[in-house]
Amino acid sequence: MSSLAAARADNFYYPPEWSPKKGGLNKFHGQHALRERARKLDQGILIIRFEMPFNIWCGGCNSMIAKGVRFNAEKKQVGNYYSTKIWSFTMKSPCCKQEIVIQTDPKNTEYVIISGAQQKTEDYDVEDAETLLLPADEERDKLADPMYKLEHQEEDLKKKKEAEPVLVRLQRLSDSRHSDDYALNRALRDRLRSQKKRVAEEKRSARKMGLGVRLLPPSAEDATAAASVKFASKFEKSRRDKRAAIKAASIFPESSSSTSKNKLDLAVKRRNIKAGAASALMAGRVKPSSWQSAGSGSSRTQMPIMATRK
Repeated sequence: MSSLAAARADNFYYPPEWSPKKGGLNKFHGQHALRERARKLDQGILIIRFEMPFNIWCGGCNSMIAKGVRFNAEKKQVGNYYSTKIWSFTMKSPCCKQEIVIQTDPKNTEYVIISGAQQKTEDYDVEDAETLLLPADEERDKLADPMYKLEHQEEDLKKKKEAEPVLVRLQRLSDSRHSDDYALNRALRDRLRSQKKRVAEEKRSARKMGLGVRLLPPSAEDATAAASVKFASKFEKSRRDKRAAIKAASIFPESSSSTSKNKLDLAVKRRNIKAGAASALMAGRVKPSSWQSAGSGSSRTQMPIMATRK
C-alpha cells in the first residue's frame, strides 16, 4: 500500500478542495466516524463485535457454538436496572443464519439468551474436578448471622482437632525433607551424575555391537525370555529342506533330457527293425506281407516288392 492509500485509509488525507471552513473530514465526505458500523445509528443500533460468553446450542440446526466465537452483532438498549442500562445483542448464527438475541442481566451479573439458542448446561462433580465447593447464597447469608456462627463454632473446632494430628505430621515430614538444602542438592547431583555415567556406558556398548540405539540394562525377565527361545542349527535346517523337497517330488521323474533320449532310442530301434526285414526279404526267407506289416508301409520301401513280383 502506498503512502497516499495508507493516508486515505487512516482518514488522514486532506484533498485539495478541502478547507477548514468545511469542518472535519467526516463532515466533508458526508459520513460517520464509525463508517458502516453506524449505518443504523438513527434507530439506536450500533454494530459491534460480540464474543459468545458461553457454549450454546443453535435453535435452528441444533449445532453447538463454542465460547469465544465472535459475531457482528447489533447492540441496542432495551431497558434499565436502576441506573444500569440493559443491552441487547442481535446476531445470526454462522451455521444456518438463525437470529440469536442475548441480553445483559445486571442483577445477576450474567448474560441471558432471549431467543434463537439455548445455553449448554455443564455441571461438574466437585471431587472429579478437584475443586472446592463454594457455599450457596443461603449458606453465606447464614454465616453472616452471629447466632448461626456460634452454634456451628463447636462443630468446626471439633473438626479442627481431628485433622490437627495429620496436619502436624505432614508439616514435620516437610520440614525434615527440606531442613538441609545442601544435603538434598548434593544427593540429587550424585544421582544425576551416576545416571549420566550409566547412560554413557550403555551408548558405548551399543556402538561396539553396531547398534544405533541404546540398550537398557539386562533384567531377569529378559533372561527368562531369551532362554525360552530355541534357534535351529544350519544342519537341521538343510536336512529339513531336503526332506521337504523329496516329499514334494514325484516318484516318476520325467525330465526333458530323459524324454529326448528315449525318443532317440526308439527311432534307432525302428530303423534296425526295418533294415533286418529288408535283408530277410532279399534272401527269400520272409514273405512280402510280413515285411509290410513289420515296416512302416511307406511307398518308397514298397516299390522293390512290386518289381520282384513281376
